[in-house]
Amino acid sequence: MKTSNEAKPERRVSPRTGNTAVATPAPRNARGQAPATRPRSAKEDKGSSLRSSKQTPRTQPSAKPAPAARGAAAPSAAAPKAAAPDAAPAGAAPLLPATPKAARRAPIPERSPPPRPLISAAAAPQPPPQEPELDWDDMPAKPDCGVLAQRWAARGQSLFQRLTEHGIAQHEVRVDLKDGLFVWVDGEGCVSAEAHAQVLCSFCQATSVVSMGWADPLVRAAAVPRIDGMLSERDDIDEEGAWQIAMEAAEACGVSYLYRVSAPHAWYFLGLTGLSFEPTRQWFHPGPPVGLVLRALAEVRAAIEGRAEPRDVIRERLCALGNALIHQAAYTYRGTDWVARLERAGRLLLQLAKRLPRPSFGAIASGQAVEDWLCREFAMDLVKSIELLEDEWSPFS
Repeated sequence: MKTSNEAKPERRVSPRTGNTAVATPAPRNARGQAPATRPRSAKEDKGSSLRSSKQTPRTQPSAKPAPAARGAAAPSAAAPKAAAPDAAPAGAAPLLPATPKAARRAPIPERSPPPRPLISAAAAPQPPPQEPELDWDDMPAKPDCGVLAQRWAARGQSLFQRLTEHGIAQHEVRVDLKDGLFVWVDGEGCVSAEAHAQVLCSFCQATSVVSMGWADPLVRAAAVPRIDGMLSERDDIDEEGAWQIAMEAAEACGVSYLYRVSAPHAWYFLGLTGLSFEPTRQWFHPGPPVGLVLRALAEVRAAIEGRAEPRDVIRERLCALGNALIHQAAYTYRGTDWVARLERAGRLLLQLAKRLPRPSFGAIASGQAVEDWLCREFAMDLVKSIELLEDEWSPFS
């Protein structure tokens, strides 16, 4: 078989442009080795990039080149430096595939966020300032009703304990508003203890009116001075409300104890101070009741003349005054010359009250008037009866 060292020309088709090119292989020597090659220029490298694309596999990923115009040469895939030869020389160490520079670097570990600076208590954000709460009411603040009642109930218990220690808890009491004196007396009228007394207020059960002591002309001299923020008179007050007003007045005046005494026409609430078990007087003699009796009769007469109150209120006025006069005769003025006069006036007032019957079937059947308001003729008859009582008491005033 006939051999030849000459290589035949090789026809190749470019995969990008579709042109056919004839490549002349390099001549080989007798041993079949390729002759030594010379360095190629940049122009030859461009042409050889197409020929070596099928023979040498790519070892380095490269960015996809932009599409070139038809017939133009393809851009070189090699680095900007001198292109590597197609094949390594015989006996040389194989070339390692090129590695991207970013891939040769060690992975950077994730860094934790920088620590936040510590905020001291002084530099901590403060809440916005709030508007001050202004109290435009210049009235004195009133203590809680429950707390006030417990406080004065405890003081009353303390007074009772002190009286019990001295053996006078069951003694009777007497009041002399002219001298401002409150005393405890035994069965024989001997004084066992005394205290200074001031009138706080009075409560009329018939009219449900509370009058402060400084507004009452009869006891103004023995009353406490005016208290700021308290009304001189209040209407539509019950017994519990009267005690509440008396406790508030006692709290404002700073008295030691609170005591209630009954009079022919009203209740009087007294503030006691300076309790002493060594009294300055040995015997107590009550003053004449003329002033209180005349005042109570005048109030009832004025209410009947005005006819501004219903029959029920007039009846309660007469009953309350009659019972009070009888009680004073048996309690405060017993053993005195005023007992007979007080009892007679009390019984007469109770008889006048019976002429104002309550609405009932018996009153209607007997033909008695049970209207809500007094007629003029009946009112004038009651007024004349009360004027007769005033005439009996006036000479002793």
